[in-house]
Amino acid sequence: MPVTVKQLNVYPIKGCKPVTVESAACLGTGLPYDRHWMVVRADNGKFLTQRQIPKLCQVCVSLPPEALLATGWGKLQPGAALVVSAPGMSQLQVPLTDPAAPAAPAQLKNVTVWEWSGVAADEGDEAAAWFSKFLGQPVRLVRHLHSSGLPQTVRPTDPEFAPGHAVKFADGYPLLVSCEENLQDLNSHLSSSGSSPLPMNRFRPNVVLAGFEGGAWADDAWGDVAVGSVQLSYVKPCSRCKVTTIDQETAEEGKEPLVTLGQFRSGKVLGWAAQRKSWTHDVFFGWNAAVLQQGTISVGDTVTVTQPRTA
Repeated sequence: MPVTVKQLNVYPIKGCKPVTVESAACLGTGLPYDRHWMVVRADNGKFLTQRQIPKLCQVCVSLPPEALLATGWGKLQPGAALVVSAPGMSQLQVPLTDPAAPAAPAQLKNVTVWEWSGVAADEGDEAAAWFSKFLGQPVRLVRHLHSSGLPQTVRPTDPEFAPGHAVKFADGYPLLVSCEENLQDLNSHLSSSGSSPLPMNRFRPNVVLAGFEGGAWADDAWGDVAVGSVQLSYVKPCSRCKVTTIDQETAEEGKEPLVTLGQFRSGKVLGWAAQRKSWTHDVFFGWNAAVLQQGTISVGDTVTVTQPRTA
């Protein structure tokens, strides 16, 4: 059985629920509108995620279908909007703008994502009031300006792993890819220790694959892959944080899967720490990928390894 794409997820607002689609364009910065928005502190523009506010996982978002398809990318209908909802809150609509349109100077806000600082477009007081009320603290909703031409909007990926690439508000890379067989193996370990199995949404992947003939974790040996008309490079294994311990429906925090992953997927156990000591205690699930050739990815697409990993 060939490896195929099982699921595609776009996360329009960093830290919030995904939009699951059957097909999407794949651009140099990843899937359209993926992490295109983020919530930031009102006072200093520092990004906020489930690490600081687990309740973000209860924010639902939707986008017009044509906004994500290769045939509709950039062809928005009048009135197109990002629709946001959450328990106990009225619906919020954030108008979609042309990604290439410049922001008015008054909209520009200084923001920070990890070690990167730049500018983004503030989405206004109504959106800020909605998120501030739901999250219980003063925040703003900002939009990435990746096509605006402003140099301070470009956020490059780590040049050590993906030189020459850029990303919007994702943690570090254009795509996160995971595999069902790997989750099944993790859940087997969890069951052996008396813990409940976990769903894939704990890991927040963009692309979920299935059908590994080589068994779980076969993707550790992949370098470059072809997915539909897209070419990807697996550039860095994804080290996991406390977000994976948050129930994506209830926002309740636990200890798994980090404890169990530490037993068999740490940098030390995998041998990766021998050349990179900082990975000794990190635990890994999924791979960060850069886009070598843009195109379209669809559920059911066959995945072909075009270049095995050499290091």
